[in-house]
Amino acid sequence: MSAAPQLVPLPALKNILYATDLATDSQAAIPHVRAIASKFGSAVHVLHVLSPEPMLEIPLDIPPELDSDRRIALSKLKKLIATKPFGEAETTITVERGHMWDVLKSVVERHAIDLIVVGTHGRRGLSKLFVGSIAERIFRASPCPVLTVGPHCVEEPAQGVMLQTIVFATDFSANAQHAVEYALSFAQANHARLIFVHAVARALQVVPSGAEIAGETMQIYDEIEAEELVRSQEAMANLMRSVTAQGWQAEAVIELGTAAEVILSAAQKKRADLIVMGAHHNIGSATASHIPWATASLVACGAPCPVLTVRS
Repeated sequence: MSAAPQLVPLPALKNILYATDLATDSQAAIPHVRAIASKFGSAVHVLHVLSPEPMLEIPLDIPPELDSDRRIALSKLKKLIATKPFGEAETTITVERGHMWDVLKSVVERHAIDLIVVGTHGRRGLSKLFVGSIAERIFRASPCPVLTVGPHCVEEPAQGVMLQTIVFATDFSANAQHAVEYALSFAQANHARLIFVHAVARALQVVPSGAEIAGETMQIYDEIEAEELVRSQEAMANLMRSVTAQGWQAEAVIELGTAAEVILSAAQKKRADLIVMGAHHNIGSATASHIPWATASLVACGAPCPVLTVRS
């Protein structure tokens, strides 16, 4: 009989920020906010951001009480909150004008936010989020984890949100080590099974499309892939031993392919209810630091379940 897993301190999710554009589709994230708030005893802060006023030759400062867009948004939020969408969680609403990230950052600091939740089932809405720098800032600059409920997330079951299977995507870096604490905590709170996933890049991914490859060169690529697979298997074995020593049981998946492809494939095959992955700091060249965000955005857009991105 296996020993009971060591208890993992639950993350301090005292304050959740739910950012909404007030569209019906964006409310797909509400059941997930409610489930997390119930598990962790969180307060929920609902935020709607209005676009900044257009530049005028003569600055026009509209008092809040005369801003019709603000009044309409507040009215919609009050009607939403009246239905108690987050159960018994303490709830506040905020409507502000400004650039999305600037307002978001201000609210995060003001309310000591521990988790940001964004979501939409409208493909256009989420794809718009990932155009430009807003999502990049949310993933890489947010001081707290971000939960994204994308367009392919399955509908809420009749019995409510249940996290039975959690996929943890790891590259064995320090960022991943920090993120695994959240994976373990959510697994503990929901008695869920854990699946650790790692992607090994194919050597041919770095070869320009259409380039001719000699037989000897192909053999070298095969050897590179084989060596990387061995290193990854050793790293995964070390991680699994560490987890097993704490009494946890987890499955391991290592596959060749891009990180996004492998993570999404594992999530589909294992019927994941949550994907947890680390986000890298903005270090090094602009191109290198952009890669982790690109992976996170691809996973968030294509995942069949919510994605929790944790920055170290």
